[in-house]
Amino acid sequence: MNKHLLREFIKESIRLREVTLSNGKIVEYGSSSHIGELERMIKELDSFRRQLRSKALRKERYTISRAIDSLRLIRNRARKSGIKTGLIVEDD
Repeated sequence: MNKHLLREFIKESIRLREVTLSNGKIVEYGSSSHIGELERMIKELDSFRRQLRSKALRKERYTISRAIDSLRLIRNRARKSGIKTGLIVEDD
């Protein structure tokens, strides 16, 4: 009986991941708050990248673009996880 409870506890602790937002609030991975935070970061970086117009800063623009791509990947994975765990509803 103890082994069964221990297995259930381990499964539950792996399934539920928590994320700390920029305002210090702790939310579940894949929740709508978490997705919103990632989208906000993407928008801020994109806005900053668009302000860099100088050709001398093209490498920096490229680096920021790669960071945006990485955040989009993280956001998509978090969204899939949120849908799978029932934290968010899939949009059509």
